[in-house]
Amino acid sequence: MMLPVFMATLAAYVDFPAPDLRLIYGLILAVGVIVVIMTIFRVIAHFREAAQVRRSSWSAYEKIAKVKKLSKIETQIIASIVQRAKIKRPSKVLGSIRLFESVLNQALDQGWITDDEVNLLDKARVKLVRTLRPWDGQNRRQFARAPCAFEMNVTSVSKEAIDEELKASYDETDEKFLQAFSDLLAESRLEGTRVQNLSAGGVALLAGDKGQYHKGDYLAFSEDEGGAPIDLSQIRGYVLDVEQMEEQRQLILHVRFLSYDAELRKQVIATVYEEAERSQGEQRKKKGKKKRPAKTPRDSAA
Repeated sequence: MMLPVFMATLAAYVDFPAPDLRLIYGLILAVGVIVVIMTIFRVIAHFREAAQVRRSSWSAYEKIAKVKKLSKIETQIIASIVQRAKIKRPSKVLGSIRLFESVLNQALDQGWITDDEVNLLDKARVKLVRTLRPWDGQNRRQFARAPCAFEMNVTSVSKEAIDEELKASYDETDEKFLQAFSDLLAESRLEGTRVQNLSAGGVALLAGDKGQYHKGDYLAFSEDEGGAPIDLSQIRGYVLDVEQMEEQRQLILHVRFLSYDAELRKQVIATVYEEAERSQGEQRKKKGKKKRPAKTPRDSAA
């Protein structure tokens, strides 16, 4: 509305004919159309590039899987887990045992894979380990998980607190992350929990629901006065999921262990197998008691 008035006023003071406003509006419209078309083309190009990168990443993943001599079903299972874990570069999972273990521990805790698939992934891990470092005989036991029942204290630090402390990107193995985590622990409160099951890659904890735990929190562990079959105080954990039990006002925390010492890992694995054997022995005893026939009066008289 202001443009016609401005042009008419200007023409009254300057000796030239008033311009045709239709041409000006047409020029503005043409520029707008060109901008919209260029934006659409840029968006399409971006999506095509992203799709190309994904295809290239999965192509590299399949080639590496063939080099590692993984079977078709093993390759498919790992690919399914990688997609659910939203790993941007799938091939890195086959090139790093630490990342492979981290992703599979997440799959175990989230219930993404069955027992049969765990066995297949165990075989796949053997193939990956043999191409990266000497096989030590213990690696096949990494996925084992045993029911346990002992008290353990935990101290939690939220991811938001870590982010606020560091104010920069970080890795869980960085010295700056570990230092920030230690500093924040001193400001956090100790809480009692009960271990439900344990593996070399993580633990499930039963805790009271007071709104103090959230997905993404980091945990430090310490022994309860009642004692425990193993000391986990040197390990740090990351909360993968919080399962609420509203009726009991309790939570089950599914926790992934951060990277920790290989010797301590062997101790955890040994504890897992000891607890599994103890649990199986108790179950056999219970079954034996149930099957034992009751004494008849005739048997008693004899």
